Amino acid sequence: MRLALLLGSALFAAQALLAAAPLSAQPRCQSSPPAISLYDPGPARETFPAVVRNAFTDGTAPEHLTLSVHLPGTLTPDCPNGSIEPMRGIRDLGDGRYEGTVVHNSLSHHSHLFGETYSFTTDQIWDWQLVTPQTEGRFYGAFQSRRFAETAPDGGGVMISLMPDPIPADWN
Repeated sequence: MRLALLLGSALFAAQALLAAAPLSAQPRCQSSPPAISLYDPGPARETFPAVVRNAFTDGTAPEHLTLSVHLPGTLTPDCPNGSIEPMRGIRDLGDGRYEGTVVHNSLSHHSHLFGETYSFTTDQIWDWQLVTPQTEGRFYGAFQSRRFAETAPDGGGVMISLMPDPIPADWN
């Protein structure tokens, strides 16, 4: 009982210290060297044109497509290398650029970006993920998740079973 009280007090003290630190003093830069060294966005960027050709309708992405886009540091002053943010509502602008709206990201402290629309190029795409109801809810893309599944103790068996191929076989 005494140990529980002691641990409870220590936990309360730690929570109080964390709560006292302002969020602005704790930037979460998802583009820091350790974060980006574990993943290569090349395959996501290379396959994105196939997504546009096969999944977009009248220049608009399907509702089940989410992109992670590397936004520039001018939008995130506390992260001079920029921040990788998820976007939905993607539209092809027809000139090599795309436009999307930033959606909530639990890893980001850049709440000023949420709900804002930004344009970007394929070179800024970090990852894409498409859930297709017509193929029993299979995931396509999700290259970052695939990379981390490879390092899982079971080799990512369960995750890979939900996303066997990076893109549908009939996409060219």
